[in-house]
Amino acid sequence: MTRAGGRKRARPGEGARLRTELLAAAERILDAEGEDAVTVRGVAAAVGVTTPSVYLHFASRLELLHAVCLGVWDELGRCMSDAASDVDDPFSALHRRCVTYIAFGLEHPLRYRLVMNGRATEASRQVAADCFRYLAEAVEPCVAAGALRGDVGELTRALCAGLHGAVALLAPQPPEMWPHDLDTYAANTASLVVFGAAALGRLPDPSATPGSDTLAGLFTTPSVAGAVCGPPGSPTV
Repeated sequence: MTRAGGRKRARPGEGARLRTELLAAAERILDAEGEDAVTVRGVAAAVGVTTPSVYLHFASRLELLHAVCLGVWDELGRCMSDAASDVDDPFSALHRRCVTYIAFGLEHPLRYRLVMNGRATEASRQVAADCFRYLAEAVEPCVAAGALRGDVGELTRALCAGLHGAVALLAPQPPEMWPHDLDTYAANTASLVVFGAAALGRLPDPSATPGSDTLAGLFTTPSVAGAVCGPPGSPTV
């Protein structure tokens, strides 16, 4: 028996293959024509199945889009790990992971925006949980070494917010509106985020807005001043 477009009805156990074909078709349409062109009906037609067949695998068009994007996001953990693989200092390793996160998001702006903005789905929740875990793995040794002070979960959440903002600010914009030097943008923003996290735990009252004298005293400490002016390394004060 055949379905729409002349495709034979899938035999038991072939559902996984159909899901893969649906994702591949949706990805081709997304890359060629943009997100608005990705419809359940269009993907079904491209594969040669009926629309209800798509809904057996994806509850909505949004879930289909997010599942397509998830394939790229699976690379993020490997990229972040590789970026810090040759670094012994935990704070420097965290900085490298943060730079990689920003660079990765800007390399895939459409997929980043589709997954990280808007209504959540199972795929987007998985991405958020994975991103949190990738950063927490680097935050924990920083806390153990005294480079960061505070709760690992709270510190990681703050870092995630800063890094997400760095990507989300640019992702919806046309490339001509982006900074000319994205490497410098990623490195400087990552430094702002990680040194901000380091400073937060050293303030007398982190919940209060620090005055100029407090900040001057904090960042004129030689070990911190050297770290701020030079390559990222673990603050020691």
